[in-house]
Amino acid sequence: MYEPERITVGLDDSEAGIVAVRWAAGRALEHPCRIRIVHVIDQTDPDEAWSRHRLGAGKWLVERTAPGTEIELESHYGDVTDRLTQIAADDDLLVIGSHRRRRLQSTLTGLLPDRIAGRATVPIVIVPDDWSGQRNGAVVLAVDADTAQNVVDFAVHEALRRESVLHIVHSWREPAPVGPATTALMQEDPTVYGQSGSATLDRVVERVSRVDGHPAVTPHLVHSTPAEGVLSVPGDGALVVIGRRHRTTLVGAARGSVGQDLLRTSKNPLCVVPDRQHDGIPDGATDRDR
Repeated sequence: MYEPERITVGLDDSEAGIVAVRWAAGRALEHPCRIRIVHVIDQTDPDEAWSRHRLGAGKWLVERTAPGTEIELESHYGDVTDRLTQIAADDDLLVIGSHRRRRLQSTLTGLLPDRIAGRATVPIVIVPDDWSGQRNGAVVLAVDADTAQNVVDFAVHEALRRESVLHIVHSWREPAPVGPATTALMQEDPTVYGQSGSATLDRVVERVSRVDGHPAVTPHLVHSTPAEGVLSVPGDGALVVIGRRHRTTLVGAARGSVGQDLLRTSKNPLCVVPDRQHDGIPDGATDRDR
């Protein structure tokens, strides 16, 4: 029996914000949730009446989708990234929307989804504004050799909640040749990298198999970039899960990372789970048993 899940939704002034509320409302229809909808007011141009209107629209959407859901409405002044990550620090999920193609047309567009995902201490779901609305897709977990156990555990619990298959994807590519041609010829056979990738994938699958009542698992070893590997898994409405090892943005030093690539290319919601060990988050600091 699951306890009610605590979700904070960042609602901005765009369609992407409404899509984020719609995703959270659909989740409340699947299992008990407590949803807090937060609107951060621009201090340079405050409009409290509009904030109340926007929060009311979000509440109406949740009530229509999942009657009986406990809903809290909050408006705050301040920096969006700081306020949302602070408010959600003790919750189970933070949910925001993002414009996948129109990245400059909303408060939570541009680099803000990346900054919020980089600062959050709880799993954050980023819902693209062109999300199909389907929720019955599988869970897709992108892994590498350093994927933390708490990231794997989150994906396992999500698959169990959905009663769906857990697709575990590991992508590999051989390094580009460097140096003179004679040096390049002496480098390792590319198959070595494929074998190493296979071993990485097998280790994660074995970890999942040790979980009591674990979901069905489909492993995917893909010769591609990590984002291309995730996108190669068929299915609409999937939840894509990736880990985040450092409390920073998904771009900048990490430009070209799987998270940034997926924000740009995938129509499915992306869940970024902070790696507790690398991120300095004590075990049990923010999550409760799912």
